[in-house]
Amino acid sequence: MSPQSRIEIMAPAGSFESLAAALQGGADSVYFGVGKLNMRSRATANFAEEDLPEIVARCHEAGAKAYLTLNIIVYDEELEAVRNLCAVAKAAGVDAVIASDLAVITHAHSIGLEVHMSVQANVCNMASVRFYAQYADVVVLARELTLAQIRRIIDG
Repeated sequence: MSPQSRIEIMAPAGSFESLAAALQGGADSVYFGVGKLNMRSRATANFAEEDLPEIVARCHEAGAKAYLTLNIIVYDEELEAVRNLCAVAKAAGVDAVIASDLAVITHAHSIGLEVHMSVQANVCNMASVRFYAQYADVVVLARELTLAQIRRIIDG
């Protein structure tokens, strides 16, 4: 592994019970959504905006990072809610937002929130990595790539 790469065990959480399980299981980071601005918005369990400080505190106490998923397609009428949620996330100490929509990515980046590109951005080539690297701290490659394709991008 290169000096910049390390394996990170990341677990999802949709409730305080699943958050506790992830942290007890040794997750290095936990990702979670809030309200309707994430791909799990229709799940039976989901966090509320006011839960963010407690989620972050529990993660950090366990030595884990807290990643907020804002991984939806954002429409004009949702932009204000995205901006507000990013502000609350930053104030709560969220370590990064996971996103694929350029409005979310550029706004989070502009207020100093770390950005991780969601797998839903379908980054499949080095040109896309270079583009997103302007705004994102971590770029997650598309799940459809083969190991050989990933190696070519890494060797880039």
